[in-house]
Amino acid sequence: MLKTIHKHLVDGVWLALVALLPVTSMPLVVHLVGSDTVAAPSGVFLLLLLILWFVPMLARRGKLPRQSLPLLALFLFACLTTALALFRDIPAYKGIPVLANQAKAVVTLAVGVSFYLVASTWPRDSQRLERTLRWINWSGMVLLLWCLVQAFFWYSDNRYPDWLRSIHELYSIGPLYRQRVSGFALEPSWLAHQLNLLYLPLWLAATVQRTSAHRLRVWKISLENILLVGGVVILLLTLSRIGMLAFLAMVAYLLVRGTLWFNRWLQNKALQSRLTRRIPEQMRRRVVPALVFSLLALAYLLVFVGTGLLLSRIDTRMASLFQFKLGVDNPILQYANQLLFAARLVYWEAGWNIFNAHPILGVGLGDAGFYFAGQMSPFAWGLMEVRDLFYRTGNLLNIKSLWVRLLAETGIVGFSLFIAWLLAILSSALKIEKAPDRAPRVIALAGQMAIIGLVFEGFSVDTFAFPYFWFLFGLVTVACIQITKTRTMDVSMPVNGGDE
Repeated sequence: MLKTIHKHLVDGVWLALVALLPVTSMPLVVHLVGSDTVAAPSGVFLLLLLILWFVPMLARRGKLPRQSLPLLALFLFACLTTALALFRDIPAYKGIPVLANQAKAVVTLAVGVSFYLVASTWPRDSQRLERTLRWINWSGMVLLLWCLVQAFFWYSDNRYPDWLRSIHELYSIGPLYRQRVSGFALEPSWLAHQLNLLYLPLWLAATVQRTSAHRLRVWKISLENILLVGGVVILLLTLSRIGMLAFLAMVAYLLVRGTLWFNRWLQNKALQSRLTRRIPEQMRRRVVPALVFSLLALAYLLVFVGTGLLLSRIDTRMASLFQFKLGVDNPILQYANQLLFAARLVYWEAGWNIFNAHPILGVGLGDAGFYFAGQMSPFAWGLMEVRDLFYRTGNLLNIKSLWVRLLAETGIVGFSLFIAWLLAILSSALKIEKAPDRAPRVIALAGQMAIIGLVFEGFSVDTFAFPYFWFLFGLVTVACIQITKTRTMDVSMPVNGGDE
């Protein structure tokens, strides 16, 4: 009986973790953990899962997936280089304690790694995996509906009612934004991040593969189809520029896959004899695929430019998108300043300069901000945002890019280990994309698109504590384990039930 109670308890904790993924900065959790940024209630349920299931699983000699080895090596190396940084002369900055800042950074990396390890080990049977996908869809549906409520009141009255603000204060320490929806996240860019690295890849993959985790369909339209349309609309309403760029990159990846599929279709002999026998072989092999790819590229370019035109009309930051000026000092930085994006570039530049000064080991987790003052370019000091942060706040500046942060704080060694882990995830996703089961196929394609999305989203946020890509890549890993185990059982099964 105790085992049954424990099983149901752990199941409930897992589903609560999945359902609360959209919430990023709940005031109650902020007071509990002492963090004023990423304080997600899903992290509390993650801790419960670690205590109730993950640690006991390891104690029973449970195995971790081999895909986790580069990530575990990264964590150990990051801890080592951070400890070694204490023997370095770290510049002082406004009395901020170095050790406390390092500990906070190590904890955020530990949170991300823990999300991956739990997601890659808990749903190890097909039922748990299917149930997880359904709960992701339900939580995503609630997220989209709440975003539509926010958008309705802002665009209909240019204000939010008091009751909506009261509800917002229960789950977020941040404000409601003018003209931009934020969902349950602290800010709109965080909402775009969670959409691009968890929800949209799964919905897009299910739509492309014409499958669903739910039986309910209306006129052959699945829940994922509806959620995909709603998710794209909400992504546009976030007005997150990198978020939209990341999504367009994922769509471009699907177009390339579609072109390659069309090329193989043309080469199929059965189809040649029935449908394409009038097309000369040389044209069928080279000209037609090139023509199709060119048309798709043109269509994609038109969508890209059209999105830019739309943003230039509705987002004041993008009003000068098509006004690039040559013949001025630092034309790229000047153009970025027109788009209110220059601060990001100078933070990346400062992080790159820190990496150049400490290329092998980096400066240690959480320590990059202490070096900013000595690595800023002259152009940076002319930006109001930079001067405000330096002279009017007591906070450390951060790099605002996961990729540059990895380079600056863990050096080329830590960066290489993270890339090795991503390549392991990509290999797993490619291995199972033709799995016989529905859920692994969807997760495989979603994982591939999420890696594309992370390339761009990695230039928008720099925290390790966001659970979304860790969680999805954990599902890719566990789906790969399931399929590998099934194939091994099929190969080892004796012929004719072992009678001969």
